[in-house]
Amino acid sequence: MKMVFFSSDGLEVEMVSRELLAAHIPCALMDGPLNEGTFPSACYTELWIQNDQDYHRALMLCVELGVGFAKRPPQPELVQPADEDG
Repeated sequence: MKMVFFSSDGLEVEMVSRELLAAHIPCALMDGPLNEGTFPSACYTELWIQNDQDYHRALMLCVELGVGFAKRPPQPELVQPADEDG
């Protein structure tokens, strides 16, 4: 098994899990370990693929979905110049 994705947003991890399963990539969700002294809000969910040979396809699906390491930073909105007449 290999971990392919993790997030503190459990719903996001579930969504990626459903996409992997739809692509016939068996996977499992696991709670990430809590280190001593961490706050409960610091917990996260991990997504593991069951077959190592599916790892590349799973990563490519994450890129397609724009999640994990493939998440793109938000683009700043273009500001329209003020109309000089008004």
